[in-house]
Amino acid sequence: MANVEKLQEHLKKAKSNLAESKGDAAEVRKLKKKTKRLARKSNKITATEKMAELKKKKKKDRKEGSSD
Repeated sequence: MANVEKLQEHLKKAKSNLAESKGDAAEVRKLKKKTKRLARKSNKITATEKMAELKKKKKKDRKEGSSD
């Protein structure tokens, strides 16, 4: 499983490729899809880690932390 740092590196590279791209519409659309997919994947991993941390706490403590 890929870690978040590597995903962020790939995301930066894909965004720069998209910015530099002057190709046809199909190529641009492909690069946009790639950046969105990488962003979702990295966000999902960070959210999963965050939820795992919250699950370690007691239910009462979780509710207090989420209201901040």
